[in-house]
Amino acid sequence: MDQHLENKVCLITGATNGIGEESAKELNKMGAEIIFIARNEEKGNKLKEELLKDSGREATMIIADLSSQDQVKKAAEQFLSLDKPLDILLNNAGIMNRERNETVDGLEEVFSVNHLAYFTFTLMLSEKLKQTEGSRVINVASGAHQFVKNMNFDDLQSKENYKPMQVYGQSKLANILFTKALSTKLSDFGVTVNCLHPGFVSTGIGSNNNKTLWTVLMFLAKPFARKTDKGAETSIYLCSSPEVENISGEYFVDCKIEKISEAAKSTEQSESLWKISTELTGIDLN
Repeated sequence: MDQHLENKVCLITGATNGIGEESAKELNKMGAEIIFIARNEEKGNKLKEELLKDSGREATMIIADLSSQDQVKKAAEQFLSLDKPLDILLNNAGIMNRERNETVDGLEEVFSVNHLAYFTFTLMLSEKLKQTEGSRVINVASGAHQFVKNMNFDDLQSKENYKPMQVYGQSKLANILFTKALSTKLSDFGVTVNCLHPGFVSTGIGSNNNKTLWTVLMFLAKPFARKTDKGAETSIYLCSSPEVENISGEYFVDCKIEKISEAAKSTEQSESLWKISTELTGIDLN
């Protein structure tokens, strides 16, 4: 068994299915101590059992619904109360909705889960990341960021217009803009921040949308979908490879740095997004 992540603490969101689950299993086999956020306790317990069976090490589960800012903050506090280092933070949880849903905070759900949860969770853990030598933040983004020309700051909550792929694409553009900004802000502390496109993977991401059109779309996309372990490859690489220990602020596809859209390179958009995210969450870097 590969043990090169021994004594490393790895915190993962969205670890109970798809590429998050695959990443948790692989990093666990590499020796990492796994702490994960789950919304569903039953699924979380099943994952805990599998991880224990694979490595003989007990994983830690924190229950939270990441669509609620309050629960995101509580999950971060719960991790901090464990008083452990944070070597690897893998922000992986994501959703895609066919129609517009609002969270308990009155925010559009896809933007809230896919971007604001990353933002709040990571910033609340930033002191811990700074204190842990060689720590890494990995944000799962997507090539879907190219579905939108720019962040639509006039309608970030998609109240005026809701097109599922554009809303999802915008949330993934936000992931890259956040990665770039955070990487700059943490560069003096030895924390690296990178993001990635996992490839189209058959995960549970659209499974809360079982309408006919969606089913047809997913069916058509299936032949092109990678097996989940292939989809998780870049996440695992960024979490574990010594090759990227000094690389930060980049977007990876198939374990290689890849080009991004013009909007994703925009410092102006990343600064605007940061400011708005701080206003919406009440959180900022110290």
